[in-house]
Amino acid sequence: MKKARGTLWMRSGIGLLAALFGVLVFWSVGFLLDDVEVYRRPNWADYSKTRIDSALRANLEALERRMAELEHRHTLLDQQRGFIRDSSGSLQVTVDNLFKLKDRNQQLVSPEQFAQVLASLDKIIAIQEEFKTTAERYVQITDDKFELGKSIAEQKRRIRDQEDAVRREFDGALRRHQIRSTLVRLAILLPLVVVATIVLVRRRGSVYRLIFASTAVALYVKTVLVIHERFPTRYFKYVVTICLLMLVAWAFVWLIRRLVKPKLDLLLKQYRQAYEHYLCPVCDYPIRRGPRKHLYWTRRSVHKMALVPNAGVPAEAEQPYVCPMCGTSLFEKCPSCGAIRHSLLPSCEICGATKALDAERY
Repeated sequence: MKKARGTLWMRSGIGLLAALFGVLVFWSVGFLLDDVEVYRRPNWADYSKTRIDSALRANLEALERRMAELEHRHTLLDQQRGFIRDSSGSLQVTVDNLFKLKDRNQQLVSPEQFAQVLASLDKIIAIQEEFKTTAERYVQITDDKFELGKSIAEQKRRIRDQEDAVRREFDGALRRHQIRSTLVRLAILLPLVVVATIVLVRRRGSVYRLIFASTAVALYVKTVLVIHERFPTRYFKYVVTICLLMLVAWAFVWLIRRLVKPKLDLLLKQYRQAYEHYLCPVCDYPIRRGPRKHLYWTRRSVHKMALVPNAGVPAEAEQPYVCPMCGTSLFEKCPSCGAIRHSLLPSCEICGATKALDAERY
């Protein structure tokens, strides 16, 4: 049976579904690998909680609460000192204004006003005493804040040193987990890549070859991404280079083997194209028979030449033809109908009789 190509929308749909299938394979494998990656992965919050001394954190929290209380008291004292300073200034201005008052006889303040001045002076003295007391408390609180700040800084330094040591330990544990998870992921990916490659190579002629190809491509891409994610750049370039060298070497060997020992389908394609260009399929020497017997052409110019038959010259009967360069039989008599047929093609163009062809022979 001849292979049916199908309509354009069917071929497009098959290609689209193959691409979609490859994307789904890529996602499915990615979900599996992500689950492997997060399995028993060290968590910094839990890691630091169990390895950093909780007493240091509790002491630091207590010191910070004490610092917040001192800050509050310091703010209140600062506001109180501001109020006292404003009150003292107001009374001072009042006393100065009373001393400047004079009556019509140019006399100073009256005894009643003088008594008010003395009372104001007493208030100013009391306010100054209170300001002095608040100043002493203000200085004491400032000194306490400074000492408490040093204690907090020392406590934070001790916690930071401990966190740095735990962080280094955590980084080492995380690095070991990444190495283990990468090895597990590659242990999952590489067998899948090998199986997909073997299936793709062995079933490349199957009608389901696009499914195998899309699966293999998805696995190849995921493997490259995993290697690139975990391997440093200085090492990843060597991995990529080695893989590319192996791939190019394999393709080189494959092409040479196909050239030396071609398969029958490729050989028939080569012969068909050579016959179409009127060239010997073996040595590319021009097939000079019929109207082209005395002409010259190349693969590019063969179909651009106009063939003009010789007027009054009877046409020659077709006869078997052998390449004069390599001796390959190119046209022969058909055993079924006796007409001249192509020697290197499977069917006779007159009667349709076929003959078995062997790639090793041809």
